[in-house]
Amino acid sequence: MAANYEPIYGLSEDEHETRVLRVKVIAGIDLAKKDIIGASDPYVKLSLYVADENRELALVQTKTIKKTLNPKWNEEFYFRVCPQNHRLLFEVFDENRLR
Repeated sequence: MAANYEPIYGLSEDEHETRVLRVKVIAGIDLAKKDIIGASDPYVKLSLYVADENRELALVQTKTIKKTLNPKWNEEFYFRVCPQNHRLLFEVFDENRLR
């Protein structure tokens, strides 16, 4: 279970039949070059969705790791989910790119 100081994203505690999902974003390997100099400033966005409604419940992101194609984040996030109804989307972005 998440430590008291770790936020839990997603559903509230009073929702029925939920589970706490621990997600650890460890690293990226050989990411695509997105900067002119051949490196990137990558970070990961994690979006929790209600599957049938395509509605976003929570959005979190890792720290940006500067000038690398092989970032190491080692960050943990906790989500309260109903496994049958929720989907988690991972997306990797370059901080300097227009979104």
